Amino acid sequence: MATSTLTQRPTTTSFSNPKSSIRAEGASSDASARGAAIYSQSWLLTIYDWWVLGIVSTYAWACSVPQYTLPWFRENCRKGQHLDIGVGTGYYLAKSDLTGVQVTLADLNQDALDATKNRLVAEGKVKAEETRTILHDITRPLPDSCPKFNSMSLYYLLHCMPGPVPAKTAVFSHLKHNLTPDGVISGASILGKDVRHNLFGRVIMGFGNWNGMFDNRGDNAADFDEALREHFHEVETQVRGAIFLWKASQPKI
Repeated sequence: MATSTLTQRPTTTSFSNPKSSIRAEGASSDASARGAAIYSQSWLLTIYDWWVLGIVSTYAWACSVPQYTLPWFRENCRKGQHLDIGVGTGYYLAKSDLTGVQVTLADLNQDALDATKNRLVAEGKVKAEETRTILHDITRPLPDSCPKFNSMSLYYLLHCMPGPVPAKTAVFSHLKHNLTPDGVISGASILGKDVRHNLFGRVIMGFGNWNGMFDNRGDNAADFDEALREHFHEVETQVRGAIFLWKASQPKI
């Protein structure tokens, strides 16, 4: 994804208009921008599903997406308002039944947002005029005009965010305020600590942390679980290979 500078400026576009694409106020951090910039490379978006969600997830992380992470996503994508954060290629949404789901896409990279929305529209999953996009650094609170969401998803995102686990999970301190009382937030992330990485996994981990795609050498399940329980009454987690699967509900407000 070719390095591009993502400058976020406020606009007068109203979030209440489902056709709107929002550019949230506030510049992103350099580290966040570096991680997001990789998704500007169209060739990588083209092979992402096959390489990252197919080959790497199965053989490096020992966690089959069709067997584990996709069912986890489907189980926790609720009817009503759904917010997908860190959209990638939109694979999980594209492989799910979105009947009755109003989709909002949030990402730090406009190319990923456009590619995901176009894919979902082309595959008949959503209507273009009913799907919102937000160009946004999720380390910052969502725009004030955002609705309450019945579900949120952060899949293969936290391991890309800069800093230790407490810095990454600080996002829950504001995301929980955008969740309905009975809503659920879920995700999956690659662990770097207290899991056994095979040779393939160690190579991908090393390369990812070297080039700025990942920042997860210290990421571990215990710290994530503790952080989730600080912000939510109900938390369920599991580790599959090197992948940490989590969902949380009943936000502590």
